[in-house]
Amino acid sequence: MDAAASAIVDALENRIGYRFKDSSLAVQAMTHSSAKDKDRPSNERFEFFGDAILGLVISEHLFRTFPNYEEGELSTMKSVIVSAKTLSLSAEELGLDKVVVLGRGLADKKSLPRSILGNAFEATVAALYLDDGFDRARAFIMKNLAPHIAHIADDKHEKNYKSLLQDYAQRHVAAIPQYRVLQETGPDHKKRFHVAVDLDGRTYGPAWGDNKKEAEQAAAREALLVLGLLPSPENE
Repeated sequence: MDAAASAIVDALENRIGYRFKDSSLAVQAMTHSSAKDKDRPSNERFEFFGDAILGLVISEHLFRTFPNYEEGELSTMKSVIVSAKTLSLSAEELGLDKVVVLGRGLADKKSLPRSILGNAFEATVAALYLDDGFDRARAFIMKNLAPHIAHIADDKHEKNYKSLLQDYAQRHVAAIPQYRVLQETGPDHKKRFHVAVDLDGRTYGPAWGDNKKEAEQAAAREALLVLGLLPSPENE
């Protein structure tokens, strides 16, 4: 292993508090697709596998911790916990943004996209699983996401319905929600907007708001309700 690869391994191990038996797993977990070459594969396969492990660990934790929650409530919490926003925050807290290897175009950026950081977190989960098994991966997940889980469980997180819907769409239907203004009413200084959201061939909403952003959030909330990802109002 060359000096650059060894530096990656040392940096990751120091941040996560674990020594890899197979150090090549650590290198691959931290290699973004923009930096891959014939001798160094990217972390895309690890991200795919880590996402599945993460989903299982979080689903089991929520299932056991909140026995009185309905499926919709559990799904909503899980969506926030495994969202790009939460995972990228955890990755930054670990300092993975200082370890992940990027191509030249991305390496020059002052801040990294959430997706890159979230993928690095998921890839680390996969590397730990492959190196030392499920219990090691689960311990890493719970140690680093436990504060976020508690925060979300206390309902202190911002309910960004558009973000929740987009995370769901990207993970389950490989599509992006499209928002349409159906109607505007009122004078210029006090307009109201009627907005619908299209996703995967279906239209949800519409919903009203005092501005486009508010109306889009309301439409996204309607979509999440229909999809069963939010508890119905009478159960809140």
